[in-house]
Amino acid sequence: MPIFLCLLQNLPYVAPISGGLREGMALYLKGVIPTNAERFEINFKTGQSDSDDTAFHFNPRLHQKVVMNSFRNRKWEAKESVSDNPFKKGETFEMFTVIKSEGYQVYVNGKELYIFKHRIPLEKVSTLNISGHVVVSLFGFMQNLPYVAPISGGLREGMALYLKGVIPTNAERFEINFKTGQSDSDDTAFHFNPRLHQKVVMNSFRNRKWEAKESVSDNPFKKGETFEMFTVIKSEGYQVYVNGKELYTFKHRIPLEKVSTLNISGHVVVSLFGFMQVSYIFYSC
Repeated sequence: MPIFLCLLQNLPYVAPISGGLREGMALYLKGVIPTNAERFEINFKTGQSDSDDTAFHFNPRLHQKVVMNSFRNRKWEAKESVSDNPFKKGETFEMFTVIKSEGYQVYVNGKELYIFKHRIPLEKVSTLNISGHVVVSLFGFMQNLPYVAPISGGLREGMALYLKGVIPTNAERFEINFKTGQSDSDDTAFHFNPRLHQKVVMNSFRNRKWEAKESVSDNPFKKGETFEMFTVIKSEGYQVYVNGKELYTFKHRIPLEKVSTLNISGHVVVSLFGFMQVSYIFYSC
């Protein structure tokens, strides 16, 4: 990771994909469909000209289907489509396009929509194009996991980690670790490990050994669905909220002042994350 987010003022948008497109990346896009919309499109292209090849053309038609295709040697190829169109006039949407080994895996509003298999090699894709009847409020590319980086200023009581993402349909597990350093051998103050077929497992790792495991059987993470998560740093421990509900408080075993690093890895696509200062978390049902 991290994610690079932009606000779009005007369409069409045509710009290079920084560093090119690679397996494990994902495009996150949040927007709204105008009430008079007819269609919009997202194109992963080999260049910025209209005549350049398009590896993946994603084209929601508001009165019809979602149409997908590729464009090569100045010709459209075999069209693929989805009849159950999740894009509605006047409504907001969130969309992930995950770059997989087999193709472009599209999620809309937390549900998998389609996988469009690769027809043009990823290494040739260099440009993103967005156009048509859509208002884009936020978009950006995420890089590959794992993410390992220092926590700016260190971890303190009253801080919270906010994380928003989606669980791939083939996911097995992912993990979030609050660590004392960036090495695998460094201590882990809080290891948060949702196992998709099982429980959510939590633990600490100290002096190169795992300690007493704690777990929650009611696992809120579901394959193919989006989630929002807060981890609030309290005096008593790490208080975890998922999708608006308190999940667990993992009591401190390692002093906060020793925690310096955040690590995220495994089968998860993260659209947004960051630390914030909070006084309390309030959810209204």
